[in-house]
Amino acid sequence: MTIRSLFLAAIAASSLSLAAPAMAQGTEMKVGIVDMKRVFQEYWKTKDAEKKVNEDKSKAKKELDERGTKYKDLIGRWNEIDKVLKDKLVNEQMKAQKQKEAQDVISEARALERDMEEFKRRREAQLQEQVMRMRKGLLETIKSTVEEKAKRDNYDLVFDKSGMSPSGVPFLLHSKDAVDFSTEVISELNKNAPAGSLDPEPAAAPAAPAPAKGK
Repeated sequence: MTIRSLFLAAIAASSLSLAAPAMAQGTEMKVGIVDMKRVFQEYWKTKDAEKKVNEDKSKAKKELDERGTKYKDLIGRWNEIDKVLKDKLVNEQMKAQKQKEAQDVISEARALERDMEEFKRRREAQLQEQVMRMRKGLLETIKSTVEEKAKRDNYDLVFDKSGMSPSGVPFLLHSKDAVDFSTEVISELNKNAPAGSLDPEPAAAPAAPAPAKGK
């Protein structure tokens, strides 16, 4: 189950528990709507998390590029040695020495290849885990803010208008008289944002939760 489906399930469970008394008494329910995708994108901490992840990606790329430069240098050394080995004018003693150098260069290059592959695999896994951890923390904060708003204003049900079913159809197709309080949630989340942290442009990765998928 994805983070988004877990979030929707939690919201649904909370909303249904709030709605039970109203349903039992036959009273009219108060329904609210939140655009979770928009809230997630416009939350200042989402933008901050994106910046941090991109900085870490750039750092990892720089470290990998440094290894790549060293690898190219080794290939260059091997090519120079190979020219000497193919030169018919070079004596056997010199060729024997160059053959030893060639073996050393090849061993070092293969070791560096393994190191680069391992570094890339490890850093990709670390960055993925970092993104998932940040995303989970942000969603938990947003969920709590929505629940507090729902309880404070006596909403019986709250739906995520950006949520999609496993078949790709929006969960919320129509809701009469429902109130969209996404802007209020965003304002609450951003009320203590540091100066300059709010960007009018929506953030990209790692912000948007993936649509729910069927098992």
